[in-house]
Amino acid sequence: MPVIFWDVLGRQGHPIRATASEMGPLLLSRLMNATDPDTGKPLPDAAICDELIVFMLAGHDTTATTLTYALWQLGRHRVVQDRLRAEVASLGHPDPTPEDVPRLTYTVQVLHEALRLCPPGAVISRTAVRDIEIDGYRVEAGSVLGFGVWAVQRDPALWADPLRFDPDRFAPGRAKARDRWQYLPFGAGPRSCIGDHFAMLEATLALATIVGRCQIGSLGDDFPFTVPFTTVAGGPVPAMVVKR
Repeated sequence: MPVIFWDVLGRQGHPIRATASEMGPLLLSRLMNATDPDTGKPLPDAAICDELIVFMLAGHDTTATTLTYALWQLGRHRVVQDRLRAEVASLGHPDPTPEDVPRLTYTVQVLHEALRLCPPGAVISRTAVRDIEIDGYRVEAGSVLGFGVWAVQRDPALWADPLRFDPDRFAPGRAKARDRWQYLPFGAGPRSCIGDHFAMLEATLALATIVGRCQIGSLGDDFPFTVPFTTVAGGPVPAMVVKR
């Protein structure tokens, strides 16, 4: 299958005559080699394009929102910020790499807590594949359902003191006490976010690099939210940044 690239104006570019095996172990070649587990058929070209668009474009504002919210919370919680900075300093060099991520466990906890309180995908949708009953209401097969990730991840019935920023909720060993379906920033199942691992990798390295080099001080006690499509900051988030 030839790969055809389009420019930013939507004009078709020249096709690249390359097979998946010739392109090497890249995301594109993996998608081209993927098959439907039920039918054994490869993904249609349109499906491959959709996955690439989501992976390359949809992750920009979502990751930016997560980092902005995490930095705002760190700017309000000096003890948490100092603990994260100490973890970065323990690496022994100023530029964290992917190989360092297994040692950045607290940094990852901070990001998970930021994703809990500020999920970029505040609502996810699913199509009912059969008639079901939810709280006394009949939902017919084919209906599109909206699942409120924001509400579930702030539900006091599921989280103790749910509005408190506490990265230790995600400390190693505490996952078993958490229901699989109460924390879903990337969705779940076969339609979960294709870029979840990449997003966590880049966010972890970005947060570690910023906090390792700067002292963050938030200048406001409120984080403005708006949801034009994904959750984003609804206005400026003022902060004082001091290079260390």
